[in-house]
Amino acid sequence: MRLANLVEQSEAGWSPSCESHPRKQGEWGVLKVSAVSWGEFRPQENKALPSNLEPRTQYEVQSGDFLVSRANTAELVAKSVLVEDTPSQLMLSDKIVRLKLFHSIVGKFINMVNLSPESRCYYVRVAGGTSSSMKNVSREQILNLLIPLPPLAEQERIVAKVDQLLALCDQLTERTVLGAAENTQLLRALIHT
Repeated sequence: MRLANLVEQSEAGWSPSCESHPRKQGEWGVLKVSAVSWGEFRPQENKALPSNLEPRTQYEVQSGDFLVSRANTAELVAKSVLVEDTPSQLMLSDKIVRLKLFHSIVGKFINMVNLSPESRCYYVRVAGGTSSSMKNVSREQILNLLIPLPPLAEQERIVAKVDQLLALCDQLTERTVLGAAENTQLLRALIHT
């Protein structure tokens, strides 16, 4: 199934000339692509909207938005996040596509599929641009992505299992770091004896 069949609405945002710094409390900001490039939503990655410009509230980021970068390096173009929580007064840039998924779709599952090696190969193949430092995909190319869509209960089961495995990986990483620290302490103790 194509991603387009799972989406109620899609749109890109607005990219006015912004300040070079992130917004301050009470100000509007425009997201940079780095807000959606690293596997988690990073709302602090924004630029302040100049005070002489009116915000375009229709582009304000909302919880539940599925965001995809349409311009970035070859490795990061079309990276995505599912916004679970967001501060107010942040707008999409025109380099970020917002997809409103149907309610019968598990957003975390679609995000996992979009970040999968198969999807990455698709985006590398269709991305345009003359430089590896800036590749582009169109909204149509994003919506044309093939999505293997199991029934809703299976989507939820897959997401729960992946979350469980990622938590286990985090625990193992923590244990490895603690073990390395203990080994360093033992080595120092042996050297000083």
